[in-house]
Amino acid sequence: MMSNPELMRMASESMKNLKADDLRNAAEHLKYTRPEEMVEIGEKMANARPEEIAAMRLRADAQVTYEINAAEMLKKQACHPHSIH
Repeated sequence: MMSNPELMRMASESMKNLKADDLRNAAEHLKYTRPEEMVEIGEKMANARPEEIAAMRLRADAQVTYEINAAEMLKKQACHPHSIH
């Protein structure tokens, strides 16, 4: 990762917005990741081309948007359980 400045910039930007719960969730997920998987992921990220990094960022942003929209939809349904959406 250190050899890829774009990846370092992206990681630094992402970490600025993390909350304590985000860190706890990340730590929980890491408990179940095998060491060899972590090495493989690290190698892929270190060797990623700029367009691959951009694609990773787009996928991550799309996933976050999807999860936020789903959470908002569930919240609305909980507030108005008898309304049809």
